[in-house]
Amino acid sequence: MRRSPSLAKGILTGIAAGLAATVVMDQFLSIAAAAQKASEKRRKLAEGETPWLIANEQAQQEMKQQHAEDSTVKLARKIAASTGTNLSKDHLKTAGQAVHYTFGTLMGVCYSATAEFFPEVATGGGSAFGTILFLGADEVAVPAFHLSGPPTETPVSNHLQHWAAHIVYGSTLELARNLLRRLM
Repeated sequence: MRRSPSLAKGILTGIAAGLAATVVMDQFLSIAAAAQKASEKRRKLAEGETPWLIANEQAQQEMKQQHAEDSTVKLARKIAASTGTNLSKDHLKTAGQAVHYTFGTLMGVCYSATAEFFPEVATGGGSAFGTILFLGADEVAVPAFHLSGPPTETPVSNHLQHWAAHIVYGSTLELARNLLRRLM
């Protein structure tokens, strides 16, 4: 039995599902980054590098990453500057997270509201949506708005990791949307 579409229910489920999917995506990226770091360390140990040298290289890499702002932090800085506000480093990180969670939630609302009227949107259990979001946001919009360098300057492994994270986002979004919608 097909339930009748409801924009209000689509919006409500989209808010909750979008937020949940963004949390899961963040956790996936944290785990993937830790696994990548551990794999790199094992590879270097196997090649005969000393633990001291590896730790030094990792510390230098972490310093570079701390000084490099991700796209959400850059956008948060631009938003703050447009309102005449100057954010401290601590507040910038929090504002970057707010940008990320707001975007993830809004994309969840768009997805869920659209899926109410066009169930084909849920093709692939949300993975198609995650891929489209990755291509549109990460690969096109973020570089176009100068929030990152061109995609050609990013290692392939980073592209694949972020694509996988967006598939996790889309799949979690559909799972949560479907479960919540069944309750309504």
